[in-house]
Amino acid sequence: MTRLVKVSGRGDGIDWKSALKNLEPDDVLLLAPGFYELDQGLEVNNITIKGTGNTPEETVINGFFVLESNCDFFTLENVSLQTKSDHNTIYVEDDADTYLTLRNTTLYGDENDMAAIAVNGKCTLELFSSKILNSSISLFAQADFRLTMSDSVVDYDSKDYAAVGIQGKGTAIISNSIIRGNLSTYPSSNSEVDLNSSSISYGLIHGQTWVNMLNSTVEKNDDSSFYVSDDSWVNIVQSEFKGGIFLDKNTRTLIQNSKIDRLIVCDNAKVTLNNSTIVSHADFQDNASGDATRVAFSGRDEFEYFLALNGHASLSGRDLIINPNGSTLAVQDDAKIKLNIVSSSDKDLEVECNSRPNVNILGMRWEAKKNND
Repeated sequence: MTRLVKVSGRGDGIDWKSALKNLEPDDVLLLAPGFYELDQGLEVNNITIKGTGNTPEETVINGFFVLESNCDFFTLENVSLQTKSDHNTIYVEDDADTYLTLRNTTLYGDENDMAAIAVNGKCTLELFSSKILNSSISLFAQADFRLTMSDSVVDYDSKDYAAVGIQGKGTAIISNSIIRGNLSTYPSSNSEVDLNSSSISYGLIHGQTWVNMLNSTVEKNDDSSFYVSDDSWVNIVQSEFKGGIFLDKNTRTLIQNSKIDRLIVCDNAKVTLNNSTIVSHADFQDNASGDATRVAFSGRDEFEYFLALNGHASLSGRDLIINPNGSTLAVQDDAKIKLNIVSSSDKDLEVECNSRPNVNILGMRWEAKKNND
């Protein structure tokens, strides 16, 4: 039977230590604003902890929690949790099968290799209107997870660790949220990641990962700020990439109604583009292939080529717009290109190529320029 346990150090409820000593499954601890210490952490078993202050910052717990096999659920609401050194703030054991829910909760980390939320077992993880600061969400290789993250923030722009790291199997649905740092799936991952109306600093996608990205943004300006590798499949709709998309190995990518600063496709990667814009540079290498419909390819001063192909790469395109802005189209080695252009900022196009028959361009005049390399 559920008990409501009022906890306060001011005489209007039982004290914190007594509440912990007498915990029973299904208890709801109502914490008055204040500071609460967990010297040795706490193994939780079907409890809910709620702060009764106006904001999470008014009710602070200094410690860590562990969810084991006997824990069916654990809920934190309207509290702040500060980790102890050398401990994950919330740790889900290998043999767990549990629900973990955070509502209007803030977790603070120490900017080290300890995660704010570390999942090894089976876990349904829910974050609503919550913040994770200076630490990460880590879903390890043994994890069997379902992550739902809505109206929340993970702020951990670390060079060494992912802000959200996915190694296990499961589904992550991230909506109306901000990830300041890397969203990473690893080679061991077998997962689906759905980004809806959200922003991330970087995306590093490996393993067997299916990514759906709708109305979202990748903020960083690096060439590979969104990097897709291994056997991943990516579906991108109405999104913006302020840096580059880098696709390699056996990836398959569909991009629609999106804006990309730079696009690099190599190895055996395949990409289909529809109604999208490449702002600065596109590069197809090795055995990569692309298919483009109603796409604008543009150039920028710092790039010699606005569109370049080499190796055995190929690109076919229909109803294209090109804006070279002083840069060149290159079709090198045994690469092949077949384009139908409906609009261009230039009257004539210069194409640097090894073999003229490998270049098929309709819709504008073009001139072959021998590659002297």
